[in-house]
Amino acid sequence: MFLHELIEALGLPPEAVAGRPEGFPPGGAAPADVPARGAPGVRDPGPELAGATEDSREVGPGWLFCAFRGAVSDGRDFVPQAEGNGCAATICAPPDPGGARPRILVGEGRLRRVASEASRLVYGEPDRGLFKVGVTGTNGKTTVCALAEAVLRAAGRRPGVVGTTGFRFPGGAVREAPNTTPEGPLLWRTLREMADGGADALAMEVSSHALALGRLGPLTFDAAVFTNLSRDHLDFHGDMESYFRAKRRLFAGTPGGDGAAPAAGARALLVNADDAWGARLLEELGARARGFGFGAGEIRGEILRSSREGISLSVRSPEGGLEIRSGLLGRFNAENLLAAAALGLACGYPPELVGGALSGAAGAPGRLSRVGTDPEHLALVDYAHAPGALEAAVAAVRELGPARLIVVFGCGGDRDRGKRPLMGRAAAGGDVVILTSDNPRTEDPLAIMAEAEGGLAAAGLRKVPAGEAGTGEGRGFYVSEPDRAGAIALGAGLMRAGDILLVCGKGHEDYQIVGREKRRFDDFEVTLEALRSGGKSE
Repeated sequence: MFLHELIEALGLPPEAVAGRPEGFPPGGAAPADVPARGAPGVRDPGPELAGATEDSREVGPGWLFCAFRGAVSDGRDFVPQAEGNGCAATICAPPDPGGARPRILVGEGRLRRVASEASRLVYGEPDRGLFKVGVTGTNGKTTVCALAEAVLRAAGRRPGVVGTTGFRFPGGAVREAPNTTPEGPLLWRTLREMADGGADALAMEVSSHALALGRLGPLTFDAAVFTNLSRDHLDFHGDMESYFRAKRRLFAGTPGGDGAAPAAGARALLVNADDAWGARLLEELGARARGFGFGAGEIRGEILRSSREGISLSVRSPEGGLEIRSGLLGRFNAENLLAAAALGLACGYPPELVGGALSGAAGAPGRLSRVGTDPEHLALVDYAHAPGALEAAVAAVRELGPARLIVVFGCGGDRDRGKRPLMGRAAAGGDVVILTSDNPRTEDPLAIMAEAEGGLAAAGLRKVPAGEAGTGEGRGFYVSEPDRAGAIALGAGLMRAGDILLVCGKGHEDYQIVGREKRRFDDFEVTLEALRSGGKSE
């Protein structure tokens, strides 16, 4: 695609392009009857576009540079670097940053959406032919996508997955993702690579940030799932109502907004009817959506068993019934299994196929993942990093009947400070709580911990110095240990037969962010080593 063709396809007026080369069509394409490019008298259609990126370091010859304004930098400051690397043009918000190559100027409120649409065109519309499933909600997105992947595979499809734990390609290769739902240029490049690699389906986590900012551009879904809504990301959204409206945009757009609703025409809209926000969404969507739940909804689940060995549940629906016997743990994983079952049934897959696929599905890494080999010293690593997720994780492990539940948790820096005491209250559902550092980023870890500590104290837990925590059967106390490895080691050391250790906050992540530096740190590896050191695992 040539630059002038892109501008015409985007429907932008001539004044939206600054720095046009001499002879470049002022309003988009050259007349249809002109001779081929390079013939005498033909206006220059601009360079041919080879790719698109939001990272000036990745720019290659003929690429479109998408210069976004971020939390700590402005992409327009990197236009010289992008041009030095050979970019064909820049798309950015006014004011014009200047430069030697054309600049496509789009208002800040529409920039990411238009840049995403442009990237889709540059990468040859790779979503055509893909069966696309979008999953949104505060918790459960990653696991539901992994379960949806299993159902799609059982149905004979070759799905790719985009989400928090990375980009997973049909052949099994996994690439790290910078965030849950990437910026448009990276999203469309990834979809191009997946399609070229044989993907015919996609399971994708859709974040509230992506919906609010327009990262998806013109991407639409064939099916969509709403898992739940609880407090998170209020540093970005401001309040729960705005957070809900961002999630709602996947299904119905936003009144007064640009009308974008990626799943508006989907064949299946599935909503958790047990969740209060989900019940509201169902009411607003009307007959277009179907509810699922254990206490409400037309697709109804029943938990038959929940133990340290896994979950059994039955599902009843107008399409028929099925039973799932899964090795996943806890009620919230039962909810995730039900969501995936509802999705599979609503997409028209036979109940026996859906039940079989979900019974054998492994779930997502770092979501109540077992650590160690000794069933009497069960340790679990979970990604829970918001109050609702932490509360659900603690409740799920409680159902497994531990002699004592030992919880290790922390709160991230440079994020919603208001949720920190709520995290403390949620963690206080454990018998012993060890407060530690998570990803402090640019904040003081001790200051973050002090804010979370208020929730622990308010819940009635008493503070005990780390050296006095002991190794007996005590309960109802918490310890503050800022060194995360030391906190995990303390938790493992306190374990007695029948206890369960729950390490929360990082899950699949293999790093800790201190300042602006990513340091190698894997909760799974550190926990396993701590268990082995105490003779509690092979």
